[in-house]
Amino acid sequence: MKTVPIETLGRISAAQEAALLDTLDAALSSDAGTAAHRHLAEGRPVYFRDALTPPGHVIRKHPDGSCQLVRFTADGSELPVSEPAAA
Repeated sequence: MKTVPIETLGRISAAQEAALLDTLDAALSSDAGTAAHRHLAEGRPVYFRDALTPPGHVIRKHPDGSCQLVRFTADGSELPVSEPAAA
């Protein structure tokens, strides 16, 4: 897979951005979740979105299987929006 320094992302053309998003979509659609499963098995939460996740939010899944809706503030702090719910 081609890598791009993060600093260049603000300077790419619309066509390059569209190609990058297509590449990311393809990679994510074939992801088996191996890294996420490993993180959970090691006792760390994972963060993800799905089709029902509200804009500006992510789902935090805990190793015990419970999930929580969270958002991040402008300073990078994590703000829980809901109590953990069983998966």
